[in-house]
Amino acid sequence: MTTSFRRAPDFDRRTDLIEATMDCIVELGIQGTSVRAVAAKAGVSNGLIRHHFASKENLIAEAYSRTIAIITGPPLAVAAGDGSPSEKLRRFVIASISGPVAAPRILSLWATFISQVHINERFREIHRTQYVAYRAAGRSLIAGVLALNNVRASAEELHHLSIALNAIMDGLWLEGCLSAEEIDEPLQIEIGLSSVERLLGIELGRDFAA
Repeated sequence: MTTSFRRAPDFDRRTDLIEATMDCIVELGIQGTSVRAVAAKAGVSNGLIRHHFASKENLIAEAYSRTIAIITGPPLAVAAGDGSPSEKLRRFVIASISGPVAAPRILSLWATFISQVHINERFREIHRTQYVAYRAAGRSLIAGVLALNNVRASAEELHHLSIALNAIMDGLWLEGCLSAEEIDEPLQIEIGLSSVERLLGIELGRDFAA
């Protein structure tokens, strides 16, 4: 089905075209997504897409970058915001595994793209850059919580803990997306918080407010 996009400034138009590309990838896969297919989905000409992105490869790379930004954006916003270390880490966990990041569309896109990361250098660089930022945010939050609880941790230990936090969030996010009928959001959040508490040996509390 063709989606009609409003006439908009270049920035908004680029965003609309990236979203249309993501829809095509969900429906057709990366190989089946062509400039023509995206143009039909967006209700624009092939030339407009080439004007903004020059090639299909650029368009697909932007779609992957947008997908990872949707996944990491909410927790990174929490990490950059206000609050105590415990409150921010608690909300970082919640934002990593629930809400917009857990939408079926995002899982489909992630699964499609992740299979290409090891063979596509542009995807690999996007993945590396955005997940390094996510792990760095987690590391900073962990350091703050441990310091608040008078727990000393070396730089190496903090690095290892940030990797473990990332692994827990990735695994629980994937499990929740694939087993939504068995794991509802409150249970998923509780498992996430409990797992991080055991990892760090501290308590985070249970404030589920946004």
